[in-house]
Amino acid sequence: MGNLLFEIGTEEIPSGYISLALRQMEGLFKEGLRENRLGCAKVVTMATPRRLSLYAEGIPERQPPLVEEIQGPAARVAFDKEGQPTKAALGFAKAQGVEPNGLKIKETPKGAYVFAIKTHAGEETMRLLPTLLTTMVRSLGFPKKMKWKGSGLLFARPIRWIVSLLDQGVIPLELNGITSGRTTFGHPFLSGKGLSIKRADLDMYKTTLRKEKVLVDIEERKALIREGINKVLAQHGSQLKEEELLEEVTFLVEYPCAVECTFPEEFLRVPQEVVETVMKEHQRYFPVEDAQGRLLPRFVVVTNRGPRESASCIEGNERVLKARLADAKFFWEEDRKVSLQKRLEGLKEVVFHEKLGSYWERVERIDRLSGYLALRLGLGPAERETLHRSARLCKADLLTQMVGEFPKLQGVMGYHYAREEGEREEVARAILEHYLPRFAGDRLPETQLGMLLSLADKFDALCGCFSIGLVPTGSQDPYALRRQAQGIIRILEDKNLNLSLKDSLAAALENFPGRGTILQELLEFFRDRLYQTFLERGYRYDIINAVLAAGFDNTADFSRRLGVISRLSQTHEWQGLVTVVERTFNIGKKAAATGEVEEELLQEKEERQLWELYQRHRDKILSLIDKEQYEEASLEYYTSFAQAVHTFFDKVFVNVEDQRLRNNRLLLLKNINELYATKIADLAQIVPPGDVEK
Repeated sequence: MGNLLFEIGTEEIPSGYISLALRQMEGLFKEGLRENRLGCAKVVTMATPRRLSLYAEGIPERQPPLVEEIQGPAARVAFDKEGQPTKAALGFAKAQGVEPNGLKIKETPKGAYVFAIKTHAGEETMRLLPTLLTTMVRSLGFPKKMKWKGSGLLFARPIRWIVSLLDQGVIPLELNGITSGRTTFGHPFLSGKGLSIKRADLDMYKTTLRKEKVLVDIEERKALIREGINKVLAQHGSQLKEEELLEEVTFLVEYPCAVECTFPEEFLRVPQEVVETVMKEHQRYFPVEDAQGRLLPRFVVVTNRGPRESASCIEGNERVLKARLADAKFFWEEDRKVSLQKRLEGLKEVVFHEKLGSYWERVERIDRLSGYLALRLGLGPAERETLHRSARLCKADLLTQMVGEFPKLQGVMGYHYAREEGEREEVARAILEHYLPRFAGDRLPETQLGMLLSLADKFDALCGCFSIGLVPTGSQDPYALRRQAQGIIRILEDKNLNLSLKDSLAAALENFPGRGTILQELLEFFRDRLYQTFLERGYRYDIINAVLAAGFDNTADFSRRLGVISRLSQTHEWQGLVTVVERTFNIGKKAAATGEVEEELLQEKEERQLWELYQRHRDKILSLIDKEQYEEASLEYYTSFAQAVHTFFDKVFVNVEDQRLRNNRLLLLKNINELYATKIADLAQIVPPGDVEK
């Protein structure tokens, strides 16, 4: 068994490309091994901005032998009555390069046939790896690729060196004029040395690079950055919160050092969100807050120079941030000279989508829809008037210089400008919150008006895009409609809102005349989103489908029913409950769609008893369902019908020749089934234990 070390040295790769590239490298390498009948004990990927590395342990020296069975003529044709090979057998053996006495007879579904058994010796791994590794590199995908030297090779950045070793030996390959070897390079500023890697040894590789100021291990580098930042933040009573920024910065440096810097206090008069956005989005700096979350006139920069050299970077980073903050301060002061109200006319000139009109038109739609939702939830006239004001102003900050420079601050700046202009706090909060949640796991609106505006905004975006055919397909979702639907689901569930999904979508579609026909398409989209959402939360796929089948128009109610059914699936009553619904469904579905049970046709004692039980317990079960006491309703249903249904099927023959009698029995079973399956969960969808989803 041998070890492999492969390193692609490049010009600096964008940080957002690296994690994706490493996942691809590992996957493509393992796939290449499988295709070549090889394997390995483990694979480790590493990276810095200037290198992508892969280490594999336990690779066999050569492929295992390949035994090939080639089918020939039928045995009755290949051998005569005396068992001697015929011309057919001799010709087949010659064609396959085997001796006639080496032919084997094997039984197949079509009878006995002759087979030639051929054994091929496996190739040496060293001969296979050049093609495997070259294919891996050429198959790597990046958001954008470059071509250089007129070659057909496309890569994130130009390749400058290649290390390719199997134990002590160099794996010979060439990429765009660069031949593989054992030479890598240390830090570009702190070392610059060419380093010879003697063999494919992971610890030796890391140690060699570490001596030359390169930390190739991603987790080691990240831990060092985290430690350095927290050391600074701890002095001020806080700790690192920006995990995404930490991940990004980890791929920007090879030898990190966290350095504390300062900026003038005058910039603290600018909203905190602005200052932190400038730091994080533009400069990749880490803000410093006190224990109460208040921003301090300090920041942390992660340099690529090491502790000794980093001190000289302080002045330069402070100067850069000061200039950025001066721009932000200018925008803040200039934007406040024009009120949000006065900016509204300008929205007529800003196109949301060429087929969906301007932002002015979008604001009008949001205003109408939020008003409809407010009425459905019982808001009073005063609250609706405040909501109306919030809706009119919610997109006005798109015309400010600040949002033009920092688009992620839309809504945030609307909040601050509204407060500065003396708008009511409820209005300012609603403007801020109507964008929430912005992403998976983001916080939800806290105020009622913010929640209503958020729902209206998202319903409008979904219905508008669907109305013009902008439907998400595969991985393509340019208008983030899946995220919008996810936000709606989370709000409806978290706030326990008694809103009809169908009615809300229908109301939103009224703003797009002639598009009502897509309502069912939108409902199916939401059904899929609900399924995916709760599947990701760990719920069983068949239980989700069962609850969806009973309805999902009230999203909060769907969530409650799903929770109850999931808990019941762990109880001893579960199987009996499933059996009642499943058996009554399987046969009751044959019943006519209309009609009522006729008591005079109930001839058998067991069916009369079952009908009496249904009449006795139906109202109680329905009452429990109306009160959303789904667990109690489920147990009542189980105790009422489990034994009685079992006895019915044992004693009563349903499919009798008399059509009226047969249909009456089917209707009885159908009524019992629908009492539960159409209101709580269709447990006929439950997959028996041990079955696998197809």
